[in-house]
Amino acid sequence: MPGTAVAQVLPAAPAVQQGAAPQGAPQQDPDMLNGIQEIVVTAQKRSENAQNVPIAITALNPEAMAAAGVTDTSDLKSLTPGLNFNTNLGGFGQPRVRGVGTTATGPGIENPVATYVDGVYIGSSAGALFALNDVEQVAVLKGPQGTLFGRNATGGLIQVTTKEPTQDFHADVEGTYGNYDTFQGSAFLSGGITDTVAVSLAALREDQRDGYGKNLYNGQDVQNHDQSAVRAKILWKPDADTKFLLSADYETYHAADPAIRTYGLTTLGTPTPGGPYDIDLDVQPFLQTRQWGTSLTAQHDFDNVEVLSITAYRNSYFHTIFDADQIPVTGLVLNETQRDQQFSQELQVQSIGDGPFKWTAGLYYFWSKGLYDPLSTSGAFLSSPTFPLTRTDLYVDQSLNSYAGFAQGTYALDDATNLTAGLRYTVDQRAITENQTLTVAGFPVAEAPVDDAKTFDKLTWRLSLDHRFSPELLGYISYNRGFKSGSFAPDTFPVEALKPETLDAYEVGLKSDLWDRRLRVNVSAFYYDQTNLQVNQIVQGVLLVYNASGATSYGMDADVQFQATSHLTLNAGLSLLHARYKEFENAFELFPLATGGNSFDQNGNATGKQLQNTPAVTVNAGASYDIPTAVGKFTLAGNYYYNGGYYADPQNRTRQNSYNTLDASLTWASNDGQYTARLWGKNLTDEFYTQQVNPLNVGDNWVAAPPRTYGLTLGVHF
Repeated sequence: MPGTAVAQVLPAAPAVQQGAAPQGAPQQDPDMLNGIQEIVVTAQKRSENAQNVPIAITALNPEAMAAAGVTDTSDLKSLTPGLNFNTNLGGFGQPRVRGVGTTATGPGIENPVATYVDGVYIGSSAGALFALNDVEQVAVLKGPQGTLFGRNATGGLIQVTTKEPTQDFHADVEGTYGNYDTFQGSAFLSGGITDTVAVSLAALREDQRDGYGKNLYNGQDVQNHDQSAVRAKILWKPDADTKFLLSADYETYHAADPAIRTYGLTTLGTPTPGGPYDIDLDVQPFLQTRQWGTSLTAQHDFDNVEVLSITAYRNSYFHTIFDADQIPVTGLVLNETQRDQQFSQELQVQSIGDGPFKWTAGLYYFWSKGLYDPLSTSGAFLSSPTFPLTRTDLYVDQSLNSYAGFAQGTYALDDATNLTAGLRYTVDQRAITENQTLTVAGFPVAEAPVDDAKTFDKLTWRLSLDHRFSPELLGYISYNRGFKSGSFAPDTFPVEALKPETLDAYEVGLKSDLWDRRLRVNVSAFYYDQTNLQVNQIVQGVLLVYNASGATSYGMDADVQFQATSHLTLNAGLSLLHARYKEFENAFELFPLATGGNSFDQNGNATGKQLQNTPAVTVNAGASYDIPTAVGKFTLAGNYYYNGGYYADPQNRTRQNSYNTLDASLTWASNDGQYTARLWGKNLTDEFYTQQVNPLNVGDNWVAAPPRTYGLTLGVHF
């Protein structure tokens, strides 16, 4: 389906038909398969072999994700060179590709790495973190993708394709029990109800009863959760050229999060007691998220043209309560409710057929509204002898109307060379209204409301040239401009506007299938130039989003797959990245006080410092080994991930140190494929690392990532 990462995995024929393997290649095993499978994606909104697309792509199927322990979007970094993924406040997903991303949250704040599910853009960062239970494929596209995709994805995008209904009856049912008293059940049912209509239903329920740590103040667990998700689809194909797909989904998540732990001295001048997963706070953390949506995709093929329409609505809710003073004293509590809704409409027309010129054009409309409803802070720490303030309530309503037109064409200069050019023009109209109420001496005092509106417009483009040097080797060079619209910082009162961010990306890459397609090596090198980079920090309990002059980045990614035998497959990935701020003399700087907590300087200098949450090196390596037996097939799989560490602030003072994780699984499948059992473990070495690091005025703190987890999953498939 155009606009999504179509999940087709096809057997691949040898790239070169010849009697003997090339000189220097490993000798062919007698039972060798025909090589690494092709993966078909729609990175350019038409179905293509990923090895023919002049874009750096990591595409994952369900088997690869299950073997590596990938269960939600935050796990994708362990298989994707150049991708880092942080979780903010336990519920906001913040992917970062090649150093491009954000740490900001709030109504109207969008990730510069876009997330698409079945062709629908997910605007809210609360919607970027979700389970991957009924997924057919995930494709991570690196670099600006704003020419063809609905919102200008400055850093790249994550395409998620869920399973479509099938005419043949199909069912997958799985149950899991794991440590921390974790139960999970999932099901996928699909089948035809008429010759032209098929339906599917996917459901997930997970309950982790024991937390990773304790709140020592009250003895309650923290970082335990429960989650439910359901997705239903109706597929109608009235004839061979027409298709309608109606989809609806709903997901809820509850947790004792964010479990924020100060790891230096607190403002009491003492360290936090307990282990790295424990907290000691008088307010028990609380998190609840809810999101739902529906979409209708209509597609019709004419003689030489395909017309596609995607209409979608989404709604999300985020509510958290946590101790903002980070000490076991009633001082400051944050209670945040955020609501987001969006509507999008895309109309796309593209050529079909085998001519030398292939083109895609379309129109796109996106509307969103984000609310703080409200963002409240309360407690004695707000008060002073001259101003007895005990509570603030900030109500924010930020809206966006976005219009875009786009076109891209690829012309075959000869049998081996293609030239691609694309343009997109975007107009974003943003408006914001803020109302703040102060509770002073027990009486509410409403401040004058603040309104503002701005329009941002930008022309972005893509130019690329690709050449197939041989049947085994594709080379490409590209220049892309990405654009992140200006916005308003929702946490500040009065309103502060942000300049739009622009990224110019230059890239060269090679994609190869060697040794009868037993060895696949994809390498890309890039240089990025960003201007008006939007930077985010929390100072004095307020999220500040402001512009740095920009940043420059350069580096390389590599993906390698090797089919050593018909039973053994190896894979590896590498990312090297040098990302630094340009002139940045207005950076806020937090530094520790000897008595505990931090002070700040609003005239810090971060020029030449490493970008936030951007590791210089990541490595992943995995293996999968099949053992056929009379009682079924056993598969032993493992995945190693190394993160070289990164800084959490522009001044490069607070840091997530380098860390390693190891995931492994042993799977048994009956010979007919109807029954499976999988023994799995994640972070088997029990390495400590974080999902979020924040330097705050109350001290430097973290939210821990999961420790070692393991369990058994049983499945029935028919």
